[in-house]
Amino acid sequence: MAAERENAGRKTVCVIGDGAITAGMAFEALNHAGALHTDMLVILNDNEMSISENVGALNNHLARIFSGSFYSTVRDGSKKF
Repeated sequence: MAAERENAGRKTVCVIGDGAITAGMAFEALNHAGALHTDMLVILNDNEMSISENVGALNNHLARIFSGSFYSTVRDGSKKF
């Protein structure tokens, strides 16, 4: 976001692990970026490194996406690529 504020012409990419997304700071940062209308790509890295089992609405939503046919088709197609 600092690069955008400086008009450096760069893109911002944010990588958040599955353990960090359950913490409040990651959500606060995403909310702040949204309030600033930041052009940012967010990558959720499910590296299975969270200390406890992931729970909550975000986990349930992602589980539905990952078990859907569209995601499976895209994932299988990207492996062939």
